[in-house]
Amino acid sequence: MTQTTHPGFRTLRDQIRNGAKGALIGTLFGLMWYVFGLAAVHGTQERMALIAGATALVLAAAAVISLFLLSGRIPPRVKGRTVVPGSGPKFITIVIIEAVVLGVGNNVLRTSLHRPELMYTWSALVVGAHFFPMARKLSAPMLRVIGAAMLAVAALTALAAQLHGATTDVWQAVPGLGCAAILWASVLFTAVRAHRFSKKSGSK
Repeated sequence: MTQTTHPGFRTLRDQIRNGAKGALIGTLFGLMWYVFGLAAVHGTQERMALIAGATALVLAAAAVISLFLLSGRIPPRVKGRTVVPGSGPKFITIVIIEAVVLGVGNNVLRTSLHRPELMYTWSALVVGAHFFPMARKLSAPMLRVIGAAMLAVAALTALAAQLHGATTDVWQAVPGLGCAAILWASVLFTAVRAHRFSKKSGSK
């Protein structure tokens, strides 16, 4: 017997509030990546990274606050976008697999291969990859973009490490700052899209 997946509906308030929660998570994880990356940047580049990072963090935090405030102004019965129920592994299953792969891989890099500097790039690969099944499960196509961008950062890190004069700090700085930038940019995009959709629906 074939199960048919039917589109569902949620209120616009719920959708924006869920987006705000996701944006908050993205902001916090972006901060974590940023701290990792900043620790491997020195000299003039460190000052530039501090200024750029502080600015991006403030903007992301403001975006999160604006999303929560917007969700509170939306009438409770306004219909949101059509939602197609997600498919694939359960959310918790995806998270558990991600955690196991992260832990095992980083342990091998640190203890067996004695290349702890590669742990950040490996983490970017695994976290980026986990966004693909997550996007399918949550019916959130933007997560695929985030995942692809993180995979690109991991590839860029490997290329940057081959440049003349590159140090092992590259393996930490590039994925750290790169993944932070991706997550914070996604938060800003989420806020802009939510405000535009709310305005278009006449609910703002």
